[in-house]
Amino acid sequence: FRLFDKLSERIGKHRLLAQGILAGVTFTVFSGSLSNGFVYDDNPQILQNAFILNSSLWKQIFTGSVWSFQGGNTNFYRPLQFACYWVLYRIGGPNPAVFHLLNLLVYGASVCLAYRLARKLFNNETAAFGGALLWALHPVHVEAVAWISALPDVGFAFLILLSLLCFVQAEQNGEKRRQYHLLAVLFFFAGLFFKEMALSFPFLLLAYWFFLGKQENWLWRLLRWSPYWAAIVVYLAVRHQALGYFTQSSQLWKIPARVAGAALGLLGQDTKIVFWPAHLNVFRMFYLGPSLHSLWPWITLLCLGGTLWLRRREPVLAFLIVWWPVTLLPVLDIRQLSFPLLADRFLYFPSVGPCLAVAYLLLDWLPRRVPWPRLVPAEGCAMGLALLLCSFQTVRAIPRWRDNNTLIHYSLTQSPDSPLLHMARGVVLEYEHGDLKGALIEYNTARRLNQKSSWPLNMDHDYYLAVGRIAMRTGNRQDAIEDFKKAQNAAPDSSQPSDALGAVYFPQGDYATAAKYFERSVKVNPQDVTARFYLGTCWMKLGKYRQAAAEFHAARKVVPDYWQAYQAEARALEAAGDTAAARQVRNKMKEK
Repeated sequence: FRLFDKLSERIGKHRLLAQGILAGVTFTVFSGSLSNGFVYDDNPQILQNAFILNSSLWKQIFTGSVWSFQGGNTNFYRPLQFACYWVLYRIGGPNPAVFHLLNLLVYGASVCLAYRLARKLFNNETAAFGGALLWALHPVHVEAVAWISALPDVGFAFLILLSLLCFVQAEQNGEKRRQYHLLAVLFFFAGLFFKEMALSFPFLLLAYWFFLGKQENWLWRLLRWSPYWAAIVVYLAVRHQALGYFTQSSQLWKIPARVAGAALGLLGQDTKIVFWPAHLNVFRMFYLGPSLHSLWPWITLLCLGGTLWLRRREPVLAFLIVWWPVTLLPVLDIRQLSFPLLADRFLYFPSVGPCLAVAYLLLDWLPRRVPWPRLVPAEGCAMGLALLLCSFQTVRAIPRWRDNNTLIHYSLTQSPDSPLLHMARGVVLEYEHGDLKGALIEYNTARRLNQKSSWPLNMDHDYYLAVGRIAMRTGNRQDAIEDFKKAQNAAPDSSQPSDALGAVYFPQGDYATAAKYFERSVKVNPQDVTARFYLGTCWMKLGKYRQAAAEFHAARKVVPDYWQAYQAEARALEAAGDTAAARQVRNKMKEK
């Protein structure tokens, strides 16, 4: 115990150095992510996102959901994610290293914040340093740090840690209480625009007061709590204004037994992942029955029940245990999730609690409770072994995110029953290898696996689009039309089925029918420049030159260097007899 005291004293004298070591170790272990490319959702969200590519469309980032650049509507409103992408693209263009660097820098800063928070919770510098280091090296964070599209998780966690630090400072130090609470509210408010998981923060504050708060009337606490809820009300108002709804899920407050069972199963599986981080992959499947038959959800509930006993004996440990389910609350409602239902990135911020709890147990609680000289090396060795194993797993996992082929190949070995993986494999066979028969087998396998799963995903849109493409390429035109119409019915807010239907009729010279479908595409997704160009061409063929010019003009507004759109607009204006306007368009093209 004296050894830990001396070590704690030394760390306390060199706190800045300790933070530098934490940041340096974090950067070194995760530096392999800087050589990774754009993977999975990174490609559409950055390289195919007109809001990012076109600097003049930045306002659109704040007026729609995550997939609004494709015309889609979801429950996810995360404008700060795309605001960061917009800035990074202006700095480094389509260079993935620039985007990876942001994730890594924010992660390193968050590790330092976790250390500072632990210092405020523990009266032990060694335990605080060890807990922050364990959180920094945990392999469950690879998905959040090495995947560019997981920036919302990294971003919101950084802001919420800042907010919690300010809150604890306000509660522990009566001086400048109002200023620190104000800063906490502002950081929390910003975190909401990175990811919806930040909504759990006010409940974490209640847990802090319940376990660690000083004796006082709860009315005063609720008064200090109210500004955090005021921030939520403002956020929800902004969200509703942007999306037109709070959530797409119906009967939010009515929780059926199956949904409650799924929440318990998800909680257990998440606990298993954080304490046994093996076979990590982004395509992990969730099975309701087996998850409830596992011991993990019941062990988790038992630990939560034990916090009531720990409240007076070890309140810090009790708070860190409760941290886990409280911060997981937003991802335990299976109705709010799309894909996946289980994800490593969901555990990024919640895992702060378990990591600090383990360090507190090994480096603070045990030495105080069992002060045997021989036990101290054992505790240190246990902590060191945990750190080495985490580092080893993390370094191994980072290269799996190098590119799509590497990610899919690895994930198939871990989750061979994942429907989305088989859909992805089908796309590779179809486009890269030209194996239409093999691709069709993969698409049908994906559909069969999805229908057998505990909580089927809405894959009809992607499935019918895929089989429709194959039908079209094999000469089954009528089958293709029927499949594309089914895809349209499955996802009315997607422009892809309408694009596909328009592409069926356009080569046949049926420009009126093609125009009908392309019109629907641009109505659903105004940024669909391909549909606009084809629609403009249809209007040209039908003699509607002004309408054609308007579509070509709209296409080049979305993509400023779309030279074909400039030329087509000029020709349409000339056909309409407006040679002066056509000359202006050609002059603008030369200026570009």
